[in-house]
Formats: sequence, structure tokens, C-alpha cells
Amino acid sequence: MSDSGVEIAERADAFGQVESHGIDAIPDSERHGAPRELAFLWAGAFVNYASLFTASLLTTYYGLGVWDGLAATALGTIAAAVILGLLSNTGPRSGLPQIVFTRGIFGRRGSYVGAALTLFLAVGWFAVDCVIAAQAGAQIFGTTNPLVTFALVIVIAAISVGVAVYGHQTIKVLETYGALIFAGLSAAVFIALAPQLHWFEGPTVRGADYPGAFVLGFMTCFALVASWYPFASDYSRYLPRSSSVRSVTAWPVIGVALPMIMLGAFGVLLPTIDAQLASTQGPLAVISAHAPAWVAIPFFLFVVVGEIWANYLDVYTAGLVALAMGIRVRRWQSALGCGILGAALAGYAVLVSDFHIAYEDFLILTYLWAPAWAAVVLLSFFVFDGKARPAAALAAWLAGTAASLLFVNYANLFGNVVSQPSFFNHGLIRGLHGADVSGLVSIGVAAVVYAALRRT
Repeated sequence: MSDSGVEIAERADAFGQVESHGIDAIPDSERHGAPRELAFLWAGAFVNYASLFTASLLTTYYGLGVWDGLAATALGTIAAAVILGLLSNTGPRSGLPQIVFTRGIFGRRGSYVGAALTLFLAVGWFAVDCVIAAQAGAQIFGTTNPLVTFALVIVIAAISVGVAVYGHQTIKVLETYGALIFAGLSAAVFIALAPQLHWFEGPTVRGADYPGAFVLGFMTCFALVASWYPFASDYSRYLPRSSSVRSVTAWPVIGVALPMIMLGAFGVLLPTIDAQLASTQGPLAVISAHAPAWVAIPFFLFVVVGEIWANYLDVYTAGLVALAMGIRVRRWQSALGCGILGAALAGYAVLVSDFHIAYEDFLILTYLWAPAWAAVVLLSFFVFDGKARPAAALAAWLAGTAASLLFVNYANLFGNVVSQPSFFNHGLIRGLHGADVSGLVSIGVAAVVYAALRRT
């Protein structure tokens, strides 16, 4: 790239300046960076309390032990991260945000369905991250008063939206340095609590129910990563078109897997200190009760900061998706509107609902549509060279999603709100001993249907 080209790229996508691009394709003259930067960006998205808390579900609620819980965390994370890495290749090839790229696969109107679902994901995750950060802030003040937590939600949401308004390069820089700082502090807390951890605590679930619990844990961690699928090329589209497919795929896998496995180990171990406290008030309460204040308070501060980092990505993509749906505003204005909506949802979660149960439900619901969607996008991109067949793509996506609904463990999702639940697939899930394989089924069915329709 010439000196003038570098200057243009820097003006269009510079740290501390509002990004000038919306959902238009990034010109080759403005491409910059290297695939390895994706590792730091995605590490910033996963070096936060949400990763730790997700892994803690496996020992706190699913009945797995420490080492098998960590194995399920690692396997589910890596399997999902490979798909995320493959999806990231659509960015350098097209220069387009992920949802806009899928117009060539599902058609413009068909892409609106994915856009609406992605908007739900982005705004929902923004709300989740705001609540987690606010609860960590409340721990610093030694209170669980919902009004205090709600006030912190407003402050955290304002900061998150303010940074996301600036755009890609500002997000990338903050994610990179933030991931390194938070990882170091998490390691310090881990070392402080290490003598209290029970490293070889085994599973509490027995017999034929054990494989079901392991699969459920695998899919829970898979879902955490899968919820980022529609975001993938939003953060790779500035890379040069010549970027290696292998590098663009591998670096996001590294960036997701390393922090998720490290924080996952912490997450599965924390409940072994005080299982009752972990199940009633969550891992943050365990840290507050058992870690020395000199390390716990800085950790809570960085939990707040870590969730804000994750929120940058949520609000940024929400803004792009709103534009892709035809809402005629600037990218930063749509980001602002989506941030306000997410803050309202976060306030509701703090003041009205049981957040810990709502989080588990929301997390598992995220993969009801995203894996089948990803299977169709990847087959179209890598196998069928992006040639549009919207009817086949939509039919395969619908078939994969519909098939997955048969394998959802609804009792696990809605047992907290339905007394003595008995759902239409109760016999099937009982036969699977509680395993929720809906995400894997959706990928397989969507891939088979799409390949068959394209060849016929």
C-alpha cells in the first residue's frame, strides 16, 4: 500500500476517531492489519467473567467434576471456535460485515431474518454483560441492593456505548490491552485461592446420566462461542484480501480457546470451595467471601472493565445489523440506539428477574438458529464459491433449526418457570439422559439439506 493509501486507511479507521465506514465494503486501499490481531480481539471478548461463570455451570448445576468439567469446556469451546475462525474468512474476501455478506447467500430479504436474530443476540449480550459488570461493582461496595446495581448498569452502559460509537480500530486497541491486563489479574486471584481449591473433586452425577451431563456441558460452552458467529467478519473485514485462510481461521481459535480454557479451569474449581454459596449467589460471591480483599477488589474492578470490553463488540455489531436492516441512520447513531435498548433490558434483569437462571436460559437459546445458519454460510463460501441459491439456503437453515427443536432440553431451559414441566420431547430427552444435542443436529441437518438441494 502506498503512503497515501496508508493515510487514507488511518483516517477511515483510526484509534480515538469515529469510524467512517458503515456496512459498505472496505476498499482494498484501506485494508490493514494482520490475522494475528484477531487473536487479541477475540481474547478480549472472552477474557471476562462470562467465560468463568459459564464454565462454573458445569460443576455447580450439571454435576460434573473438575477435570471432566474442564474437558467438556475445552472440547465445546474449540469445536465452536473453529467454525468462528472459518466464518472470519468472509471478511478479507468481501470486506463486508457478516450479515451483509449473507445477502449473497440468503438473498436480501432472507438476510433480514438473520439480521433480526443477530440484533437480538447483540442487544441481549449487551444487557447480560452490563448486569454482570454491575453485580461485580456492587460486590466492591459490599451490597446486593438492586437499586445500586441498577445505577451501576446505567454508568456501565454509557461507557460501553461511548467507546463502541468510535468503531473498529478503537475497539481493537482496547480489546488487545484489556485482555492482557485482565488475564494477569485473574491469574493473581487464582493463585490466591489455589490452596482452597479441591483439584480432584469428582462428578456428583452417576451412571447413564453422566454422558448426558457431559454433553450438556459441552453444548453450553459451544453455545457461548456460537453466539458470536454472526459477528465474525465484522472484525476481520479490514484485513487485506491476500490474508491466509489458515491464519484467519487459526488466530480466532487461539484467541477464544486459550482464555476460555484458563478461565474455565477457574470456573469449574471455584464451586469446590463453597458449593452452596456458588449455587445460590454465584462465583463472584465465592471470591468475595474467600479471597483476600487486596486481590478480590481489583478483580471485581476488572470484571467490570472486562464486561465493558465485551460490550464494545455487542454494540458495534448491533449498529451494523441495524443498518443492514434498512434503518437509515449513521452507524454510530444505530449503535447508540441499540445500546440504550440493551441498557433497558439490563435494568429489567436487575430489578425484576433472577439473573443467574435467565443467563443460563439465554445462553442455551443462542444456538437454536446460529449453528444451522453458520453451516449454510460456510458451505456456500468454501464449497459452492458463494453462488447464490437463496431458496436452497433458507430451506436448509429452516430445516436445520426445525430439526434441532426436537432435541432441546426444554426442562433445563424452563424448569425454573414451569412447575413439574413435561414437554413434547420429554421421552427423547429422557432417553438421552438430559443431553441437549440440538446444536449438533442443526449443523448436520442444515449441511445435508443444503448440499443436496444445491446438487439437485
